[in-house]
Amino acid sequence: MHSYEVSTARLPATNALAIRATVELRELPAFIERAFSELTKTLHDQGAQPIDPPFVRYHSFSPQSVEVEAVMCCANPVQGKGRAVPLTLEASEAAIVRHVGPYAQIGPAYDALRVWLDEHGKHATQAPREVYLTRPDDETKIPVTLVEQPMG
Repeated sequence: MHSYEVSTARLPATNALAIRATVELRELPAFIERAFSELTKTLHDQGAQPIDPPFVRYHSFSPQSVEVEAVMCCANPVQGKGRAVPLTLEASEAAIVRHVGPYAQIGPAYDALRVWLDEHGKHATQAPREVYLTRPDDETKIPVTLVEQPMG
């Protein structure tokens, strides 16, 4: 059982490139891997580099599927290509927890954020972000993920 410490930070406004789709839960890891590869290539083709670790935002869940958005931030606006679309992320205060361990055990991190938001009279203003400090598919390292919940 994890014990999570919740911190807060200001997420800056930034340019980004994203791929959003609704996928079956069992296909989620493959979607994320393909989307990050596609976003990296699209940025590289335009001479741009990601400025922060990649993340995903979860917009909705059902028992069978999830509406998910893979995102890479960049210093300057870029053009979309194929499934990749440009977007501007708004600045926001966020509650943040650091999850260390298998991704399959990340649920309590979200629970800790929900409790913290309730206790502090805050509410979610955007979809939560899972920021991957280690690659989800890198089995040589212990996974480290920040769960950021923009709030108001």
